[in-house]
Amino acid sequence: MKFQTFLRFAASLTLASLATTGAVSAQPGGEGAAQNQASRDPMYIYKQVGINSEQEGEIRKQVKDFESAQRVRVKLLINLVKDMRGLQLQPDPSEEEVLAKQTEINNVSSQSALERVKLMLKIRAILTPGQKQKLVDLVKSSSEQGSGNAGAGRGQ
Repeated sequence: MKFQTFLRFAASLTLASLATTGAVSAQPGGEGAAQNQASRDPMYIYKQVGINSEQEGEIRKQVKDFESAQRVRVKLLINLVKDMRGLQLQPDPSEEEVLAKQTEINNVSSQSALERVKLMLKIRAILTPGQKQKLVDLVKSSSEQGSGNAGAGRGQ
């Protein structure tokens, strides 16, 4: 019984982590006062660093492509989790089948994370060096504000 509970938890956790992926998660940060604005406009953080309309169009295209592929991965993951659930409901599931199914789930989850990182790098490549630095500064500032460590380690 504990094994089935563990499998259910692992599958649910994987599904939840993939289902919450969005355009804003392409860059770290997004916390603090900008969170509300960012939730309404995924381009908010990029607009803050001064992107032009051409850059915005290219970023939107990259995000759209990522989200299309992500929808496919999430559908696949949902089906894999359903398959895993079917295995869990067997009184004596085959260890080989269960482990193979979990490996498939892990692979889809890993691919999703890798593609999210690739999107972040593609977006960074669109930005100018100055915009990249502003983005990093905004992310650092948001992270510090979000964790309650604003100014920690500065001005020593």
